[in-house]
Amino acid sequence: MVLRLVTVLVVTALRFERAAFRHLARRPGWVVRATGVGPARAGDGLMQLLDAVRPALVVGAGVCGGLDAALSSGDLVLPSEAVTPDGEREPLAMDAAFADIARRIAGAHGVRAHIGGRMVSVERIASTPADKRELARLSGACAVDQETFAWARASRAAGIPFFAVRAVLDEAQEPIASWHPSAWPSALRLPARALRARRMLREFGREWPCWRS
Repeated sequence: MVLRLVTVLVVTALRFERAAFRHLARRPGWVVRATGVGPARAGDGLMQLLDAVRPALVVGAGVCGGLDAALSSGDLVLPSEAVTPDGEREPLAMDAAFADIARRIAGAHGVRAHIGGRMVSVERIASTPADKRELARLSGACAVDQETFAWARASRAAGIPFFAVRAVLDEAQEPIASWHPSAWPSALRLPARALRARRMLREFGREWPCWRS
């Protein structure tokens, strides 16, 4: 098998998220791919990608849910550790220049960048405020997704540094959209918030080539 040498591999779960980094895919040395949703697809998908490319580092990006009330929709989250509800842990790479770029981009767009802390990755989405409170209590995490832990573990197994970047979609006190009437207001806000989160990822991603130059 011929390996393609790349500098940075950017992975997302969804094509919707991958679209935020379309500009990077056109740059030499950058590859952007979607692995699929959930821990199993994320881990398997990234391992297959690492068989095809040999990046200097991996960046996992996308949207997340807030568990900490201090996180607002559109905020950027750069965690320093990925965990599971069962207590498994994976350290995540951190970089001062990367964090500074996140703070600058967030400030320019009226949101905040949260640097450090835990991201908990789950099999099933935390869909209610009560679910989120319990997950925060058990994990000590500030935000939740489904893929970061699996990506981090696959990257570590390959000996490649892994950075995580997420933009907050739903806040801690909000239910995920469902047919229950209490979730209807969140459902109405979801499309606009999803676009805002993707826009924040795109604006942050525009600065990454300068970070890696």
